[in-house]
Amino acid sequence: MLMVAWSVVRLIYWMLVVPYLIGQLFNFILPEEKKTLGTTFILGLLVYLALFEVIAIPCMIHFTYYAFTHCRRMYVIVVSLLAIAGAFKFDKTVFKLKLPLGGKTETKIYCGIFVALVLFQMVMSLVYAPFNGDDADYVANSVAAQQMDVMNTVNPNLGGNVNLDVRHALAVITMWIAFIAKVSSVHAAIVSHVVMPLFVIPIVYYVYYLIGKILFNEKKDFLPVFLILLNVLMIFGDMSLLISPPATFFLMRSWQGKALFCNLVLPMVFWVFLMMFDDVSKSGEISGNKEMLKITAPLWGMLTLVNMFSGICTELGVAFECVLVAVLTLILLFKSKRWTVLVGAFMSLIPNLIYIIIWWKMGGRA
Repeated sequence: MLMVAWSVVRLIYWMLVVPYLIGQLFNFILPEEKKTLGTTFILGLLVYLALFEVIAIPCMIHFTYYAFTHCRRMYVIVVSLLAIAGAFKFDKTVFKLKLPLGGKTETKIYCGIFVALVLFQMVMSLVYAPFNGDDADYVANSVAAQQMDVMNTVNPNLGGNVNLDVRHALAVITMWIAFIAKVSSVHAAIVSHVVMPLFVIPIVYYVYYLIGKILFNEKKDFLPVFLILLNVLMIFGDMSLLISPPATFFLMRSWQGKALFCNLVLPMVFWVFLMMFDDVSKSGEISGNKEMLKITAPLWGMLTLVNMFSGICTELGVAFECVLVAVLTLILLFKSKRWTVLVGAFMSLIPNLIYIIIWWKMGGRA
C-alpha cells in the first residue's frame, strides 16, 4: 500500500507540480489579467511537452541502444532545473480564483451541474477503463519503451527488433506516457487507461471554459450552459460505427495522440486566436505599435507551443494544424489590417516545418 501511495505522489509531481512550476517560470509572458492558476498550468504543460519533443526525437534518431534511458535522463535534468527556477519565482497571486460567473442562483446551479458531469465522466473512465484495438500499437510501444529501453524500434505485435517506425516515431506522446510510467513506477498500460483520462478530461473542459469566457464576455450567465452543452455532446457523441467523432476519441481513447489532437490541440488553437481577436477589438485603446507587439507576441509564442504539441500527438495533425492556422490568420489579417500577423503566423509554424522536414528525411511519404 505504501508503494502505491508513493507512486501516486510521483504521478502528481511529474504530471501536475512540475508543469505548474515551469509555468510559473514562464508566465511573465502573460498579461496580468490572464495570470491565473489554470492558464499558468496550461502554459507550463505546453513548455513541458515541447521540451520532451525536442529531446526525444534526437535521442530516438541518434541512439541505437538505451535510447529511452538517454532521453529520460536528459529530460529529467532539464525539467527539474526549470521547475526549481520556477519554484524560486513562485507567485501566490495566481491562486486567486477569477470566475467570470454571475451571482444568480440559476447560474450557480448550472455550474454545479457542469462540475457534476465532468466528475461523472472521470469516474466512469476510471471504473470502466475502456480499451481500443489501437492499444496493440499505442500502449504496446509505451510498454516496450518502459520495459525494454527502446523508442519505436520494437514490433509492438511480434516483439522483434525493427527499424525505426517512421509512421509513428515523431508522435512521441507514447514515449511521454512511458516516461511518466517509468518515473512513477506504474505500468504504462495503467498510466494510459487510468491516469491519462483523469488528467486529460478536466484539462479539455478547462480549455473550453477559457474559450467560453471570451465568447460570452458580456453574457457570463451563458457560460455554464455552454459548458453543459459540451458535456452532453461529449457524453452522447459516440453515434457512428463508421466515423469516429471527436467525442469517441475523447472518452474512449483519451491516451491516444489523435484524441489529444482533436479535443485539446484544436480547441487550444481556437482559444489563442480568440484572444488575438479580442485584442484586435481593444486595439483602439492601445497606442503605438510597440505596445501592441507586447500584447500579441506572447500569444504567437503560445501558438508556437500549441503547434509543437500537435506534432507530439500525431504526425498528420501537423499538416492539419498548418491549414487551420493559415485560415484563422487570414481572418485575423482581414479584421486587424496588420501585416505583422503574417509574420507571427509564419514564425509559429517554423517548428511544424522543421518537423515535416525531419519526417521526410527519415523516409516518410505522403
